[in-house]
Amino acid sequence: MVDKVDLLFYYGGRWILIPTVIYIKKLTHVWKEYDPNLLSYIDICEEFHEKLGFSKVQQLLLKGPSWRYYLIEGDFGIRTIQTSLFVRSGVLELFDVDEGDDVVPAIDISHNNEPYLVTIDAATEGETSEEENDENEPYLVTLDAAAEGESSEEENEPYPSDYNSEDLESFRLEKKREVNDQLDNFKELEKGMSFKNLEEAKRVVSYYSIARKVDLRVDKSDSVRVRYKCIVGCPFVCPISEVKKGQVFEIKTLQTKHTCSEAFKNRRATQQALAHYFKKKVQNDPKCKVNEMRKIVDDNFKLNISYSKMKRVKRLVLEKLDGSYVDDFNKLESYAQELRDNNPGTDVIINISKEALLEHGQRKFLGMYICIQALKSGWRAGLRPFIGLDDTFLKGKTWKWFIELLRNSLGLTDGEGLTLMSDMQKGLIDVVGDLLPKAQHRWCARHKEANWSRSWSGVQMKKMFWWSTWSTYEEEFNDQLKSMGSVSKQAAKELLWYPPQHWCRAFFDTVCKNHLCENNFTKSFNKWILEARAKPIIKMLEDIRIKVMKRLKQLEEEGKRWTEEYCPYSMDLYHDFRMIAQGCHVVANIDLGYEMAEGIDRYVVNLATKKCTCRTWDLTGILCPHAIKALEHDRLEPLNEMHWWYSKEAYLLVYQPKIQPVRGEKF
Repeated sequence: MVDKVDLLFYYGGRWILIPTVIYIKKLTHVWKEYDPNLLSYIDICEEFHEKLGFSKVQQLLLKGPSWRYYLIEGDFGIRTIQTSLFVRSGVLELFDVDEGDDVVPAIDISHNNEPYLVTIDAATEGETSEEENDENEPYLVTLDAAAEGESSEEENEPYPSDYNSEDLESFRLEKKREVNDQLDNFKELEKGMSFKNLEEAKRVVSYYSIARKVDLRVDKSDSVRVRYKCIVGCPFVCPISEVKKGQVFEIKTLQTKHTCSEAFKNRRATQQALAHYFKKKVQNDPKCKVNEMRKIVDDNFKLNISYSKMKRVKRLVLEKLDGSYVDDFNKLESYAQELRDNNPGTDVIINISKEALLEHGQRKFLGMYICIQALKSGWRAGLRPFIGLDDTFLKGKTWKWFIELLRNSLGLTDGEGLTLMSDMQKGLIDVVGDLLPKAQHRWCARHKEANWSRSWSGVQMKKMFWWSTWSTYEEEFNDQLKSMGSVSKQAAKELLWYPPQHWCRAFFDTVCKNHLCENNFTKSFNKWILEARAKPIIKMLEDIRIKVMKRLKQLEEEGKRWTEEYCPYSMDLYHDFRMIAQGCHVVANIDLGYEMAEGIDRYVVNLATKKCTCRTWDLTGILCPHAIKALEHDRLEPLNEMHWWYSKEAYLLVYQPKIQPVRGEKF
């Protein structure tokens, strides 16, 4: 026997059972140089469950040299491996069939009579840090061409199986016991129906009882058999027992006829059965209401489950789903690669703690960054250079990591021409100043008001705050500040504790053509994805990706339906300004531009530079009332001077790139 072996744990792939048994490989987890004398069935199963995201080991399989798959049954199977020729190659290839998946036809390892040879190319795939290749740690590897979905000669050869055609046909015809709302796959029991263990048999009978609305009771039960009967007088009986020690369980005889009436209380509707029934629903929506769950079983099965019992059911599901959160983190590398493969150019970075890896030999997740190529393309094609950041819990070091990646993805260089808006996070303010020194950084005025109004509340003070914030030129801002000072000099003084360059329109840069002083648009996005944020990480990311994918398509179709050449928002504002322009008049037209009068105020419009001293045209790119009046005075069409960023052409260029679909977890 060799002193050390490498154990290859296959995961993230899928089984093909017909016409030959093949596992389409995705990723491999490795134990390097393991002592075969220390092999343990429990340890291997726990590795699949805890590290690789399998819910429960239904079958543990080992692959032989002719692509046969051998079933390992407990430590007896492990001892067979230790005393056979399998370990001589120095590599053991292990597979797990997860709970609920189709059973894979496999020969018991104790019946093996063939040598075992295998080669691998241990190249890592989809890594995020060099530390992942620590020779003492499990790591991800890709195999030969077959690992990338290319068929090898061995895969195309007929599968030499010890099963006859009838055995294989029985596997093919075995029902998939997927749980749907109506339990359609559980409404019939059949003589000869088999189960991998007694637990599965009890669950199937429980679902049969619930779906058929019959109250079955356990007549006899021990570790190797269980017998169900219906109420007294009903002939139904269903005995289930072990076919062979350590093998499957089977319905030996069956009397399916019922003479009883529908049951409205069902002893088979146990917490465990209901927890399995609601597993997917709670997984997809951890915030689903207990009363909603009660209504589902009432509508579907006429079952009246108490609130307290259903609450315990939900708690039980959530406790089991804690493992789902861990499982998702174990699958992140595979998910990241799927995004890259199907959306070329997409940046997906997973940040792993180097300290945890070096000190404790563990991979600790720190963060994940995703910038999909379609969004990068839309940004460059016609989007205004304005980015909002909100509702995050990042610290200084992580902000630096994020901003560096964002800068690289969008080509922001030193930030010239870019405007950011945030909620005054100190760590972010410092990082933006260092990494994007030429970017304009606005602070959300609503967030600032919340801080300022702790000392200065009241309707009048609130009005004065917002009138100051909305001032579009410096003279107007100073007038508003004087008005506030006439009420409270201290209030005006404390208002200036926050530099107005970051929150008042009068001091905003005009490059991005956006006059927003509140961060509501990012808050709306966070509310939009709120439900997804409660889910395990991959399910959360998938929910967000799908929502954005659909949204891009929806917005493109919306833009194509526009009847005018500019977006509805800009046209609404333009028409409002045009109404105001009727109250303006031209005082003079000289070399420097037009002098415009609006009441007692005077403004200068320069058509050559597309500027007005009110700064509304500069800030928004939408003509102000004074510019509209000046153009009409020269018999010119004002709409021709609207900024291109508001045009239908720019809008469609932004939403033309699409997020491409990706495959599900089973791939």
